Amino acid sequence: MSRTTIRIDRAPGRARLTQRAGMLVPRTVEVGPDHARVALVAAGALLLGGDSVTVDVHIDAGCTLELQDIGGTVAYDADNRLSRWDVRITVAEGGTLVWDTYPFVIATGARVHRDTRIELASDAATSMRETLVLGRHGETGGAIRSRTSVTLDRRPLFVEELNTHGAFPEPGILGSARVHDVIATYGRRAEGDGVVQLEGPGSLLRFLGADAHSSPLESTWRSWRSTHVHPSPLEGSLTHACP
Repeated sequence: MSRTTIRIDRAPGRARLTQRAGMLVPRTVEVGPDHARVALVAAGALLLGGDSVTVDVHIDAGCTLELQDIGGTVAYDADNRLSRWDVRITVAEGGTLVWDTYPFVIATGARVHRDTRIELASDAATSMRETLVLGRHGETGGAIRSRTSVTLDRRPLFVEELNTHGAFPEPGILGSARVHDVIATYGRRAEGDGVVQLEGPGSLLRFLGADAHSSPLESTWRSWRSTHVHPSPLEGSLTHACP
């Protein structure tokens, strides 16, 4: 199992950033008094059959962490051998995480379990973009089971599970769509056309379609993330693209 750890703690004068590399390697872009910006780079081909990747993120009270994926992830043809992608996020009181992920592609022959668990303390927030793509160009795609669960102040805020296979499309799940693109804010509300408001503080906007580049969510996502983050040297130099 490969484990990547990123932790930001408040410290006098400058936040303390602790990182441990696994198959995903964190690269520090900037550290300020109470915030940090970190890029995530793959150390090799991801994901292969049998791979198990875990990412642990910890944010101290009042701190802001910005994560930026550098390039997308492809779960390669593994003759149906299972691979895992687990994310554990803990945000202390008044802390914020903004994670700008790139498309996660499930190639034909891949079988992937993804599990994202987010624990928010009081007045904490997380904003994320997650894009799942069934298959590379010309492929139907493999099997994906993706689960997201969020708690706020130890109470359930949001739980969702997507279980689908590119070769066996099902009405009421993705249907004929190949791309599942979601932007979400947990712990706070956000506005925009078509936004779904959770019962608790949280907002979702979703796109289902044939191609990642057809998603209309980019401008809304930039607006949402700009309310939480510092001006970024990466902004404008990277595009949300898909293999």
